[in-house]
Order: sequence, then structure tokens, then C-alpha cells
Amino acid sequence: MTQEEKSRAILLAEEKVRQAKAGLAKAKREERKKARKEQDHHKFIMGGIVCKYFPECYDFTEHEMNRIIACAFKNRDVQNMIEFVKRERNNQAKNESNNENSES
Repeated sequence: MTQEEKSRAILLAEEKVRQAKAGLAKAKREERKKARKEQDHHKFIMGGIVCKYFPECYDFTEHEMNRIIACAFKNRDVQNMIEFVKRERNNQAKNESNNENSES
């Protein structure tokens, strides 16, 4: 079917489809950009925390840091602290939920 043979309604519908596809692509790009920005911020924060408590970290290669951090996270005290923080976080979430329910 040539352009001349298509009705005006079909041409308008095709244009709307093209615009919708462009809008969808733009929305997907924006979502990826937002997720990447959040990930980059998280990496920046985590890197800052590592440097705060382990200022010598810049003296090691990535491979060496991976070995050091992997070993540290296997430490029983570190594992206990991780579990404690998780429980604490869950308790805070429950308390906030209860406070919201009581205010309603």
C-alpha cells in the first residue's frame, strides 16, 4: 500500500504509534539513567566508607582489596554486626509502620 492509498486515519494512527515508541524509548532511557545515577552514588558512598575506616585502601590493587574485604566479611564479629544491623533495621521499619497505623 502506498502513502497515497492510505487513509488519513491510518496515517494519523501510524504517527501516534511512532510517537508512542519514541516516548517509550525516552522513558526507558530516563529510567536507566536514574538507576545508573543511584548506583554510582551508592558506589561513591561505599568507597568513602571504606576509605574512612581503611585509609590505606588506595595503596592496594582491586584484586588485593577484594581479598582483604572478602576475608574481613568472613570474620565472626563482622557477621554478627551485619545480622544485628539487619534486625535493627527491621525493628525500625516495624515501629514506623506501627506509628503510621496508630496515626490513621
